[in-house]
Amino acid sequence: MTHRLGEVARRWWAPLALVLASITTTVAARGDGPFVGEAAVTLWIHRHSPGPIDQIGKLLDPLFNDLTAPAMFVAICLTVLWRWGFRAVVVLGLAGVLTALTRVGDIVQRPRPTASGTWTTYTYGNGGYPSGHVVFVALISGTVAILARRYASAATARWLAGFAVALTAITAWTRVSHLEHWPLDVLGGLTMASAALYGVAWVQRRLP
Repeated sequence: MTHRLGEVARRWWAPLALVLASITTTVAARGDGPFVGEAAVTLWIHRHSPGPIDQIGKLLDPLFNDLTAPAMFVAICLTVLWRWGFRAVVVLGLAGVLTALTRVGDIVQRPRPTASGTWTTYTYGNGGYPSGHVVFVALISGTVAILARRYASAATARWLAGFAVALTAITAWTRVSHLEHWPLDVLGGLTMASAALYGVAWVQRRLP
C-alpha cells in the first residue's frame, strides 16, 4: 500500500505542483495594481527585448488572436487528421476545448501595461489574465508534440517538441515585450497550459 501511494505521488507531483502554481498566480494577479516588482520586470523586458524576437512576435501575433485562432486550430486539426487519424484529432479536440475556456472570459480583469508601467482601466479584450495567446500556443503545440511521440518518427517527434518549446517561449516573451500582458498573465497561462498538457497526455495514453 505504501509503495503504491509513493508511486502515485511520484506520478502526479508535477501536475499537482502546476495546478498549485496556477492557483497561486491567480490569487497574486487579483490585486488592484501590478504585483510586487511586476512593473519593473515588464519595463525591462520591453526596453531590452531583442529585435529579431520582437519581429517574430509581430508575425505570430495575428495568427493567434481571437478571430484567427479558431481558423488556425481547424487547419491544425485537418492536418493531424490527414497524417495521424481520427483518434489523434479527438485528443487535439480536447486541447481545443481547454483553450476555449480561457477565450470565453478573463479569469482576472487586468488591464494591458503601458510604456511607463502604469495601471490603467480594464476593458474586455485589452489585456486580462491569463494570456490567451500563451495558453493557445502552449497547449495546442504541446498536444501536437505529445501526439507525435505516438504517431510520428522519433526525429519528427523531437523536432515538433523543440518547435513547441521555441514557439511558446517567443510568444510568452513578446506578449510582455509588446506590452500586451503583464508577466503574471503570461506565467499563469504557462502553468495552466502545462497542467492541462498532463491531462491531455493521460487521455492520449488511454485511447485504444
